[in-house]
Amino acid sequence: MTENTVTVAEPRSLDLALLKAVGLDRAQPEQRELAIAIADRYGLDLMLKHLVLIEGRPYVTRDALLHIAHRSGQFDGIAVTEPTVIDGYWRCSATVYRRDMTHPFTYPGRYPTTGGNQKFAPEMAIKVAESMALRRAFNVAAPVVEERWDTEAPYEPPPPKQTLAERAATRAAEITAPATADGAAENTPGPAAPESATPAESLAKIPEQAAADVAVRRAARVAGLSAQEFTDAARHGGVVRGAVAKVIGCTGAELDSRVAAMTHAERGALADELNLDWRGGLGL
Repeated sequence: MTENTVTVAEPRSLDLALLKAVGLDRAQPEQRELAIAIADRYGLDLMLKHLVLIEGRPYVTRDALLHIAHRSGQFDGIAVTEPTVIDGYWRCSATVYRRDMTHPFTYPGRYPTTGGNQKFAPEMAIKVAESMALRRAFNVAAPVVEERWDTEAPYEPPPPKQTLAERAATRAAEITAPATADGAAENTPGPAAPESATPAESLAKIPEQAAADVAVRRAARVAGLSAQEFTDAARHGGVVRGAVAKVIGCTGAELDSRVAAMTHAERGALADELNLDWRGGLGL
């Protein structure tokens, strides 16, 4: 049996361009020197990402471990079991064989089903198992990236999509807020106009109150549509009933009743969802 050793490469110097290329130029001098020393110790290639700095600490990668294994001349293969989900983790095990040893090195690997890389969670479990088995088979003391899977930020599912009612409420608040801010739609009553006065006479006699009334009415119209106005806007916009039903999440038979049951603001939000240019059609 031959001695299980790792060939130590000759020390090498790195210029600034290479340091930038591998991301070591921004590291503290002592962190950079440690990373370079570890790379030299195991004969790793920084340009091939055999070693990376994470939060200032050097970690070797699975590619580095495979590089060490193949270079040793003693690597005799690796076998991995099929990943399965057990207790919220994808789990498997990897077995590494060496030509100069009678017993293989087997080590388990796992990855949370809710981890940050859910799409490739089974492959991540394999990667962890292979890395840990290779590390032990070839006596690599430096920590590996795959040991950090459990320090990932907890998985946070995307926020649920807002309903039409929620989007309508948000839009109405955004529309009415500017009017309230500049005083146009405040509830401070102005001088009353004669009941017999026409809109034009009211506007001429009490411009401030008339302007406030117009602003309030305009905000209400901009915020939404009647059922007939929505139907007309969809027709003029070339939007077919099936497209409307798909956005609402109903069947074609339910479409008319669903639209009729909506508030003006909800129909306005639906029109925006369908990219209908309905405000211009209303002369607003």
